[in-house]
Amino acid sequence: MTTGAPNTTTNKSEKKRGYEEGGQKIELLRAKWPKAFPAKSHEVRPLTNGAQQAMVEEFGWSPDYARAVLTVWKLRPAYCKAILRYPTRINLDGSASGEEIDDAARATATKRLEETAARQARKLAKLAEAEQQRLHAAAKESAQAQAPESAPASIPNARPEPLAPPEPLKSGKLLVAGSAAMQAALKRRLAGGMMTTEVLRTVPAATPSGRREQRAR
Repeated sequence: MTTGAPNTTTNKSEKKRGYEEGGQKIELLRAKWPKAFPAKSHEVRPLTNGAQQAMVEEFGWSPDYARAVLTVWKLRPAYCKAILRYPTRINLDGSASGEEIDDAARATATKRLEETAARQARKLAKLAEAEQQRLHAAAKESAQAQAPESAPASIPNARPEPLAPPEPLKSGKLLVAGSAAMQAALKRRLAGGMMTTEVLRTVPAATPSGRREQRAR
């Protein structure tokens, strides 16, 4: 028992290959039939319904492959506009075929143009959004670069630590060796606030002769 699965798979493969290679095959078709596949958009004309079969016979393509390649040409905006502009079709050699453009063909061409316009609008919208995001990011980066460094945030309700009072001068007592005049001078300085050390008394300084007497003893 056989099924149509292998043939269906082959057909899909041929269509896919035709769509992928269609852009290149248009050049081959233009070389063979320049009036049917012109390079200038304003010279494009609606093609005869027998174009697919002619391509199969001329190049040995499968019907599915030839249909896919021809669809690549017919999807172009220039061809869709030609369907809406002209009332009849032409043969591949450029001669009139006598076939009229029906309403179904016009409806298909209109739909394809609308879809193309919608795709272009979505593409432009994405580009505009990406550009807007880029400008916003650039402006934000520029503002951050120009802004002064912010001071560290203060702690709410924080009380500054009180400064420690200066340590008072400590008074002391001093036993000074010297004459009574020296003692009097030191006491005057103490009374004037220039010293905080109390002078208890002065001890007469030893004279050189006194030191010699102590050594002799």
